[in-house]
Amino acid sequence: MNSLVLNLINYILTIVCFLCIYFFHQFIFKSSETTFIIAAFGASAVLVFSNKPQNHSLLKIALSSVSAALIGVFFQDLNLDFVFKVTLTISSCILLMNLFNSSYPPAGAIAIIPLLSNVEIQNLGYLYALYPTLTGLLLIYSFSQIKLKINTIYYGKPKNN
Repeated sequence: MNSLVLNLINYILTIVCFLCIYFFHQFIFKSSETTFIIAAFGASAVLVFSNKPQNHSLLKIALSSVSAALIGVFFQDLNLDFVFKVTLTISSCILLMNLFNSSYPPAGAIAIIPLLSNVEIQNLGYLYALYPTLTGLLLIYSFSQIKLKINTIYYGKPKNN
């Protein structure tokens, strides 16, 4: 019974979280024509809202994700063969995360999104690192803190599962 309740809480929090990302971007950036909910948000949400969440600090999430986004935009702008762009993007992202000891798995997806995405994402250029990447991940992180508080209330102490 306890796991059913927590599964429903995670389900509802995930829905509310993604609606907040959508409405925040609509309100702040007036992006009514295009909605930027990138695939990496799904990977981040799985890490946060699963019954066995992976705990990552806000600093690691921000550092890994923003640097990955910048790397992706940098290589997207280079006049190289697509295979080399993808290879160098992922390799550079991993190198930088290893150097800074800030591994965050969804950052790999964040890095290649500018290479694989549509013109609207590509036209964002380096703004992509802030919007949608950083803004969306900050909202997901905020909801992870809400989940932690609910677990603390529900169990009387912090619990991740």
